[in-house]
Amino acid sequence: MRKWFLVSLTALMVFCAAPEAKAQNWPAQPITLINGFPPGGGADILARLFAEKLRDALGQPVTVENRTGANGLIAAAAVAAARPDGYTLLLQTMSIAATSVVMPGVTLNFNPDRDLAQSVIIAGLDNLLYVSTKTPFTTVQEVIDYARANPDKLTYGSSGVGSSYQLWAAQFTNMAGIRMVHVPFRGGPPAIAEIIAGRVDMMFGNLAEILPHIRSGAVRAIAFTSVPPSPVLPGVPTIAASGLPQFAADNWFGIAAPGATPRPILERLNAEVNRALQNPEVSQRLISLGYQPRGGTIEEMLATIQRDRAKWKGVIEANNIRAE
Repeated sequence: MRKWFLVSLTALMVFCAAPEAKAQNWPAQPITLINGFPPGGGADILARLFAEKLRDALGQPVTVENRTGANGLIAAAAVAAARPDGYTLLLQTMSIAATSVVMPGVTLNFNPDRDLAQSVIIAGLDNLLYVSTKTPFTTVQEVIDYARANPDKLTYGSSGVGSSYQLWAAQFTNMAGIRMVHVPFRGGPPAIAEIIAGRVDMMFGNLAEILPHIRSGAVRAIAFTSVPPSPVLPGVPTIAASGLPQFAADNWFGIAAPGATPRPILERLNAEVNRALQNPEVSQRLISLGYQPRGGTIEEMLATIQRDRAKWKGVIEANNIRAE
């Protein structure tokens, strides 16, 4: 009996020590970073930049894989179902971590809190309202005045029903007391194409994916949703300074892993991302692309998720937003 007990205890100790041993040897093979949004968008730009930084820091290839659809939830579900060994990661977004949980009509086949383990917020986004050059608008007040005189005539694009782009617009229309028509797309780039063509009037989107089109003159920047405004476009004001002083809307990207991923792996990812963000060349590169370098601890990321859930739950309920 005693011999059997000792053998069982030894086996149990080996079993429990296995994840820790694997974590200490991580990474020993290539890593896949899954991004739930299309190539060329703000998420993809950031994913590829930090895949390169993680490759250099970890000594293993880091490949970005785009799995689009359902506002990033298809990618999130794939990571939630993956082996928790640190070799499959998610480019986490505010919409996946925060708004999907409080969005009516969203059916989740995983639990974001249990099945995904948060590691680090990489960066916030400089977000702004921009319009088609086929429209006459140059200021926030011009948009508001026209929308008040012509309810439901102006259209705004988004990267999908329930996306952060739609939520920013809903907050704007609430505060301004106007009505506009929502036109959802499968990601930001398809919506941008329609705005450039003049078939959609405007969008609340991120600077990273629209900046080249602003510089080329294909679209017109009106005002930043985030505070403070980006130094990349010094002449563009904030919505808060343009007649809606309480308006503020931001977004962020980070890294998450399958829920049972060992804590040492999450902490190593956190440390490497924070180390990269402390490099002036990296931080200035992010700023030039339209990002706000963030970083911070795992606990700070968890607190941000809870804060954003509470904020956007109120916007969702006030506008009766429901995922299709």
